[in-house]
Parts: sequence; C-alpha cells; structure tokens
Amino acid sequence: MKETKIIDVQALQDEAKNSEHKESYRALERSPNYRIGVGVRLASLGHPSFFLEVEIYLCPDSRVNIASLEKNLMFLRELQARGYSMTCQDDQCISCETTVSPQNLAAEYETIKSITKRIFP
Repeated sequence: MKETKIIDVQALQDEAKNSEHKESYRALERSPNYRIGVGVRLASLGHPSFFLEVEIYLCPDSRVNIASLEKNLMFLRELQARGYSMTCQDDQCISCETTVSPQNLAAEYETIKSITKRIFP
C-alpha cells in the first residue's frame, strides 16, 4: 500500500465542516528538521481550499548548527521555487504553505518527501 493513501480528502472536508473554525489538518510526516501536513479550509460558502504545509525548524535542539541551517535554506529555496508562501511562526519555525487541488495533494506530498530525502538523508 502506498503511503499517500493516508490523505483522505473526504475525511478532511467532513472534519472541517464540523469544526468551529471550518478547518482540518493532519500531520503526515515529522522529523527533527521539519513537519509536513495537509489540510483544508472551508470558505464562507463551504468551498474547500486544500493546502500542503511544511514547517521548518531552525534550531530544533536549541543550538545553532550551521550545517543544519544550510540544509534548511536549501529546502526553503526549493519550496519557494515551487510557489510556497513563507511566514515566520515564531523564533524557531518557518511555515511554508501552498494551495493544492485535491487531485494533486498526493503528488505534491510525494514531491516534497523526495526533496526532503535528498536534502536530509
């Protein structure tokens, strides 16, 4: 079974419909350097907007590690080239997000996983 089967678009939509903020989110993969997740937000008319989010942790063990920061920068450049928006969440994390059609969520996730395996072997 492929790992991408864990993205259940209908379940995300159902959870968003029943949530107070009309949003649902699931973490798909975690490492000391990043977290990848998928989610959906419902607009005022109930139209879903699916997204893939990557959070990049700058100093996961509270120490400055130049080699790790260089890898993070490589990852950020790849995400920026793919059109991800980037915002600072706090002093330790950069949140990167892109809107993806439900049909392309699994493919985008696979692409991001491939990039992480290349940068963070």
